[in-house]
Amino acid sequence: MRRLFNYSSFVILIIIFILPLKVGSKQNDIIQHQNTILTNCNIISCTGSSLMKNMTINIAGNKIKEIRSGKYKPKRGDKESKVIDLKGGYVLPGFWNVHMHLTALLPDPNHIQDNESIASATIRAGLNAMDGIRHGFTSIRSVGERDYIDIAWRDAFSQGYFMGPRIFASGNAVTVTGGHRGDVEFGSDGVFEIRKAVRQRIQNGVDWIKIVDVEMLPDELEAAIETTHSLGRKITSHSREPATYRSVLAGIDCIEHGYGLTDKTIKLMAEKGVYYSPTIICNLSDAYIKEREARLSKLGFSYNQEVVNGRVLVAYADERSQAHAEHQRNALKKAVDAGVKVVIASDSTPIGEIGILEIEQFVLSGVSEMDALIAATRNPAEMCGVLDKLGTVEENKLADLVVLKDNPLENISNIRKVNMVFKDGVSVDLTHPRGTATYWDYYGKKNLKKGYLGDAENQAGFTRGLAEPDNN
Repeated sequence: MRRLFNYSSFVILIIIFILPLKVGSKQNDIIQHQNTILTNCNIISCTGSSLMKNMTINIAGNKIKEIRSGKYKPKRGDKESKVIDLKGGYVLPGFWNVHMHLTALLPDPNHIQDNESIASATIRAGLNAMDGIRHGFTSIRSVGERDYIDIAWRDAFSQGYFMGPRIFASGNAVTVTGGHRGDVEFGSDGVFEIRKAVRQRIQNGVDWIKIVDVEMLPDELEAAIETTHSLGRKITSHSREPATYRSVLAGIDCIEHGYGLTDKTIKLMAEKGVYYSPTIICNLSDAYIKEREARLSKLGFSYNQEVVNGRVLVAYADERSQAHAEHQRNALKKAVDAGVKVVIASDSTPIGEIGILEIEQFVLSGVSEMDALIAATRNPAEMCGVLDKLGTVEENKLADLVVLKDNPLENISNIRKVNMVFKDGVSVDLTHPRGTATYWDYYGKKNLKKGYLGDAENQAGFTRGLAEPDNN
């Protein structure tokens, strides 16, 4: 009953927000079904083919109708087409971030997540997702989320109530009592409970099952995989060796993190077609964090001090030893060289900035720019079973696109120069919605404003507690 009540609370919250937005739905329908012509552009299709120069893309409704060379020549009497001259810009498929926890905060200096209400967590999740699409992430996969918030936002976005990324949701992870993220409420022990936990999540509408294999016994692991596949879903696991090899052997579809990944396991992953979500950005040492920041500063991407402070704070909250960081970086490169299909996955939030850092980190780890872009587009679409609709710039596919000012094949950090984003053929407003704060303010140490918690005098002790220095 607890989850049903929370989901109902979410629905009420959404209704409050979306009632004013439905007024303009007819106008949005007109825009969506209008032809959009993107001309004078270069295309990085992420199919594996080379750069296509001086191209024109015809978007009809929500699909790519035609791709042809040359600049668009207007047809007499054509009033249905909106022509956009991209002035030599670069068109790519929309980016994916496939290891994401929409409500997670690491670090959490204001203790926002301590006994947080479903309403508060839901708002943060939505802000995170909508910030992500403005950075070019038109699709995400949630791999562990409380109260099925990811499913609720998935449906809200797909129904058009808000402009946000496509979400492939997993609900909460299936884990054993006492294991990673396992507790009295969510822990499942033994084959019966594991099967039941998987079925419950699928009954609630998840697209993926996420497990934590590290502490699972072999029969529990096999039960999770078998039950998931029998019900037509895919399964991924938070994993480290030696459990990783065991999971790959048992038929897992994707490995998250893959701590301590061995050459033996990499070879088996390539043979069995298992995807690898390395979350390399969460496995950096002090030296690698400094390397990253020095590079971005030199390139001129450190002008926003709030963003710099935020991403550095997030990085050091997950700082690793140099030996660990080197191993994970080398494992990623070995996996790519062995033919394992790797995918972009940031784990940390916000989706946008940390997702961009993950793509850049692939290149810093020795992966080519093209392979990094394919890991952010084609591979995730294939992994999620939608390559026929998404993941590449091709005719008859859905028009989820990112337009960049400069060529990311020359410098991967050009993915930061986003000029336009399209989802379902509709141009995303890159500035709206904006408040007086940014997502980075969740990481800042500050007082709550008077009135937020009701009577200021009654809440004074709580407010002072948030203002105290963080000694952790």
